[in-house]
Amino acid sequence: DSICLELLRFVSPTDNIYSCSFVQMLEQRLENAFDEAQDKVLETYNRLDVEIQSVSQEPGSPAVSLVYVVKNQDAILNGTISSGLLNQLTAELVGYFLFYPPLVIAERK
Repeated sequence: DSICLELLRFVSPTDNIYSCSFVQMLEQRLENAFDEAQDKVLETYNRLDVEIQSVSQEPGSPAVSLVYVVKNQDAILNGTISSGLLNQLTAELVGYFLFYPPLVIAERK
């Protein structure tokens, strides 16, 4: 039930997308975005944890793809629910939290 997030249109060539610090930074920023989405659409609030499973970048492209799962305590959220929750936010707001504009937020096929 992982989600593929194609984003980071303007990742700097100096950013090492495979470094632990880059991945941890994005996990934290995604968690903040999910917090905001929950505040917007849910009456209950649970701290959601994000675990990035993979990061990839096509050669010559500034776009980066993330595959991640969202956990509510020990349970992994359904990918449709997770992507639907994040899609409650505008692309601009997701970009605000991530510091990079998203291209696509979708359940992984």
